[in-house]
Amino acid sequence: MNTVVLGLQWGDEGKGKAIDYLAGGFDVVARFQGGHNAGHTVYYRGQKVVLHLLPSGIFYPDCLAVIAHGVVVQPLQLVEEIRNARALGLRLDNLVLSANAPLILPFHQRLDVVFEDSRYQRIGTTRRGIGPAYEDVVGRRALFVGDLLDEQGFRSKIAVLAEYYNRLLAAWGQPAEAVEPAASAYLEAGEFLRPMVGDSGARLRRALREGKKILFEGAQGTLLDIHLGTYPFVTSSNTTIAGVFSGTGLSPRAVDRVIGISKAYATRVGEGPFPSELGGKEGERLRELGNEYGATTGRPRRVGWLDLVALRHAVQVNGVDSLFLTKLDVLDGLDEVRAAVAYESGGGRSEDFPCLAGALAGVRPVYRSFPGWKTELGGLRRIAELPGAARAYLDFIAEYTGARIGHLSVGTEREQTIAVDLK
Repeated sequence: MNTVVLGLQWGDEGKGKAIDYLAGGFDVVARFQGGHNAGHTVYYRGQKVVLHLLPSGIFYPDCLAVIAHGVVVQPLQLVEEIRNARALGLRLDNLVLSANAPLILPFHQRLDVVFEDSRYQRIGTTRRGIGPAYEDVVGRRALFVGDLLDEQGFRSKIAVLAEYYNRLLAAWGQPAEAVEPAASAYLEAGEFLRPMVGDSGARLRRALREGKKILFEGAQGTLLDIHLGTYPFVTSSNTTIAGVFSGTGLSPRAVDRVIGISKAYATRVGEGPFPSELGGKEGERLRELGNEYGATTGRPRRVGWLDLVALRHAVQVNGVDSLFLTKLDVLDGLDEVRAAVAYESGGGRSEDFPCLAGALAGVRPVYRSFPGWKTELGGLRRIAELPGAARAYLDFIAEYTGARIGHLSVGTEREQTIAVDLK
């Protein structure tokens, strides 16, 4: 079955481990949106590996790993990531990079910082140029990975962009960005990447015709979607199922199943409303237990109880068939576990999720409490071994969201995964 794996919260749900666990059963793994602001953490042969642009399929030599045209690419970052992967013994002969993937340029990174520092309301971006790069795509002035393979054409195009962007930087009182040596560094990266560059859409369509099984890998999470997330505190791409089709060039008929990834609690990085957020010692404890620090930036994540109102919204938006619930073991030893089941505001009580940040900021969560469990879950491998209190918590999540739980993660290693229902 061709399967989409999506984050259902504000990112950082544990997609890296989930996709790594699932990828062995697929012929192709395709990343379809986002940039190197994403950080998928995978444990490979006992080593912690953080992937920013590379699909998780790189760990399986017989699996085609695709970076599709919906991804914005910083080529220097990608080269570094490939070299690091090869240092682990991975050959990466199975990697395809779309020639039509937009480039993140030095101007984008500069302006990302300028815009974030000048906003009347900070968004909390990673300052890596993701938003400005997507703006160039919409503004019809982007450069693409394929442009790196034509030195004369690339230099000509980036010179025009340099004039445009340096006027913007000057308007903000910033010094100009020199075209050199960045252009030469990008062209050098292009030569390094040349053997991997191709028509990712054609490769994926061929895989479909040949009956290959495809896993579509998302970055960030549903609540950060540019249209359906907590705007304006969102990323600049479609992190929901809609991004699969615009980001790969395949039709909706290419997808047979949608798996949604959610933590057993909630986290958020950056600014924006977070109704179930925990502060003080309670929040610090959960953050430390879950090691909640950004894989990409190292920033401490905001933490809170699971928000089932938001989770059900994400399930319905994406047509999720099953949940892959991660970090259930982080809740081990707590006397009580809570989950938000409704919101209260001046307009009364509601179980609907308001996407606009202003509306969400005005709500108060209504919680349901569950007894905690004292069992350490990390060594368990079957659903029947779970303590009754954990089962009751999981049963309620499935009932409330309308999506069955297919997998549970009870630790960082690949084998610390319980397959609940593989139908």
